[in-house]
Amino acid sequence: MAIVCATHFTASSLDAVQVATALAARTKQKLHLVAVMPVGAPLDVDLASRSALQAEAAAATEQNVDVKTTVLHGKLEQQLATYCRDVSAQLLVLGDTSRAMSPLFATPVDLLSSDVQVPMLVVKSRLPFLPWAHGEGPLKVLLAIDHSWNASITRVWLQQLSAFGPLDVLATHIWSPAEEAKRMNNGKPTDEMITLWADKLQRATEAGLRGLPGNVTLKVQLEIGRGHIGRLLIDLASRNQRDVLVMGTHAHGLLSRLTSVTHEVLAEGAQSVALIPQVTVKPATRTSKATASEARH
Repeated sequence: MAIVCATHFTASSLDAVQVATALAARTKQKLHLVAVMPVGAPLDVDLASRSALQAEAAAATEQNVDVKTTVLHGKLEQQLATYCRDVSAQLLVLGDTSRAMSPLFATPVDLLSSDVQVPMLVVKSRLPFLPWAHGEGPLKVLLAIDHSWNASITRVWLQQLSAFGPLDVLATHIWSPAEEAKRMNNGKPTDEMITLWADKLQRATEAGLRGLPGNVTLKVQLEIGRGHIGRLLIDLASRNQRDVLVMGTHAHGLLSRLTSVTHEVLAEGAQSVALIPQVTVKPATRTSKATASEARH
């Protein structure tokens, strides 16, 4: 297993590299530092990227991390998706690219969330992750659940995440009684029906997350709401002082991505975001080996 960190040599990318390095050091996993360049990038730009990768790798090597640097050429989402698959990546770490762009436009993370089929950690600040990776306390997680969540996939990923350190998990499902009634072909929900549904959702969520490791504490907190679910999640994460918001991702078209909860959370939230793929797609036919130039450490 390995950790892949995609960098574009910005301050945000540096945060991501430091987090990925700390996690790799904690679990003795190999770290792949990757830069993706457009096809036909000028030679001087390509050489500068290689030099910058070498510098970032040197800092990681000082922490006794096994590092490999790779420059890929092509579309970001396609190249990273293939590379992560080829190296059996457990996690893709990258910096935040959404806050410098208009929320009306697709970000690189929007594109990656549909193509990359490994968990993806978007680091908005390194501050909560470094103490956690060094064993100084739990990472505070808000786990967002929707009707299409896969409990087994989520549970397995939380188990993998807990290998880096203890987790304090608050699991939530934001639901609307009116929408629940519509989904179940019922009329206007009564107070009794709402209480019954809330209890059922609570028990189903708790059952789906049973069997987590001993270093994971879990609390389930349902919330009633509708409309801008992303903003409701951001507010809930802020009120409960969560370090990272964990969400499932699904295959979407471009328009769907721009109106998705994931896009809203990435564009407007202050918390780091972990995106867990909930579907499996056919592997890409093109291998990254054909487009990769590699330097080993």
